[in-house]
Amino acid sequence: MLDSLTALLTQHDCLYGLVCRDPTATDIELCAELGYHFVWLDLEHSPLPLADTVRLGRSAAHLGMVPLVRIRELERATIQVLLDGGIEVLILPDVRSATEVARFVELAKYPPLGRRGVSSTPVRSGYALGNDTREALEQANAATHLMALIESDEGYAALDDILAIDGLDLVGVGLQDWGASLGIYGERVAVGLQPKADRVLEAAGAAGKIGVATVATAADAQRCRELGARVLVVGVDVGIKRAALAARITEIREGR
Repeated sequence: MLDSLTALLTQHDCLYGLVCRDPTATDIELCAELGYHFVWLDLEHSPLPLADTVRLGRSAAHLGMVPLVRIRELERATIQVLLDGGIEVLILPDVRSATEVARFVELAKYPPLGRRGVSSTPVRSGYALGNDTREALEQANAATHLMALIESDEGYAALDDILAIDGLDLVGVGLQDWGASLGIYGERVAVGLQPKADRVLEAAGAAGKIGVATVATAADAQRCRELGARVLVVGVDVGIKRAALAARITEIREGR
């Protein structure tokens, strides 16, 4: 059973990756060629169909990266299709209670931990369950990783209960949504919420979970690593493309 996340975390102190909202196969190949460890396929903020998401995720896996997918809603059909199609990490946005995480685990894990439906042809086990179905499902549970995003004061208040859920592996923070819920925008978001975001990372590590952080600078990355984060998001594909396109046309038009 392929478990790229565990394998890469064994090899590296920290993994680096990109949120992808408008990805192409070429983008996925470039990320792998340039040393990215994972791609975060973002269904919450893009119109990506499930079929395309699965194909891009499989390409990422074949190229040695970890495919993560942020789902839109906590629903069985989406989770089942993505996991059967080879996605290794699922991300649940705006988690506000341990009850939500328990339901997430129930839908994404096989018995006895959950109630995920059993397919006879899952991608990550070579389109077969082999001669020992129980062992195959146990391996799949161990290699299927679930992530919760804390994006509100309500979720933050429930953090300790959320971290106590068996089957949750990664925890991150969504500062923009969190700030918007409090009427905080722009630079005030980091100033107002950074202490809470830092505590999420520290608490995740103390609970044996993997901390995930979004960083904008090398200094941000260093600080988050010191807080225990081992998975760092370095940007969003559309934003990076926009910046590169703007820099290019400015260079040509203005000679700089």
